[in-house]
Amino acid sequence: MPDPTHSAPAPFAVRYINAARRDELARDPHTLALIGFADAPWLSADDTCNFDLVLPQLAGTPLCEHWSSPTPVERIARDGLRIARNDDILFASLQLPADDIRSSAHAIYDRILELLDDSAYPHLLRVWNYFPRILDVEDGLERYQSFCVGRYHALEMLGEFEAALPAASALGSHGGPLNVYLLAAREPGIQIENPRQISAFRYPPRYSPRSPSFARALLKRWPERDHLYISGTASIVGHESRHATLLPQLEEILTNIDALIGEAHTRHGLSIRSIAELDLLKVYLREPALLEPVRDALETRLPAGAAARIYLHATVCRSDLLMEIEGLSQGTGRTLKESAAAVK
Repeated sequence: MPDPTHSAPAPFAVRYINAARRDELARDPHTLALIGFADAPWLSADDTCNFDLVLPQLAGTPLCEHWSSPTPVERIARDGLRIARNDDILFASLQLPADDIRSSAHAIYDRILELLDDSAYPHLLRVWNYFPRILDVEDGLERYQSFCVGRYHALEMLGEFEAALPAASALGSHGGPLNVYLLAAREPGIQIENPRQISAFRYPPRYSPRSPSFARALLKRWPERDHLYISGTASIVGHESRHATLLPQLEEILTNIDALIGEAHTRHGLSIRSIAELDLLKVYLREPALLEPVRDALETRLPAGAAARIYLHATVCRSDLLMEIEGLSQGTGRTLKESAAAVK
């Protein structure tokens, strides 16, 4: 078991690295996780958190998401769970068949809560959820709605349900299982909600019989750095989708992300003030043809060297939404130079 007295500026870092380095980094004792973006699902044969999501990368040198720890990590594989932890945080990933998405979502979140209850890391900070056919209708509900029902019925067992919800993303993949991975910690973070939006956990029932169970963002204070985990963010104001075309949706997304950052800055003293100061962006696009206009617009909008970006082919959870963006601030300023060096 790691020593809980250890302290570092932050207990982990995330960057996009050249996928050619994946095998090398999988052997590194400081690696928490490696996440690839491919045309087919894949899970390493050993006990590492090393897997591919069926979210094809749309452009550029093939990248991999690398989570690293300043200290060696402990790795555990049990009952389908892959766990990597250090003194301060726990990373876990797990997969279940995606056929009955409501039952699988309930089961997978039950497993997550059992894991947290049995560990020294009881507080969810950030969760990612991916599964295929997210907008297909089965038994009268879209699969995303069924997923929300299953997730809700597991998470409602949390004490102070709404206050305990993490930042999260849920996207449609192009195959494979229900794939969930998460970050948990010994102490909770601070929920950040968007003043331009109704909190997702208070949406009216027209969106799902049970509300989407996540916070818009979560601020986590580490000993010397603040992290901001921004959930998947779409062109939504209040609770309604806005704009039928791509670039106005992108502008609304950027306004929403800036609103979240502004809320964290004003209310909690986060040092950054705008999307240009984030370290990483993950951009989900419904169709590959959307890549060029979105990439061009972001390159125009953001200063050179701002926010390392990866573009992925994924389905957003509403049929009228063309894209979604999530973000991460690691309290380190701009990391594009580091990512560019890693790609070379």
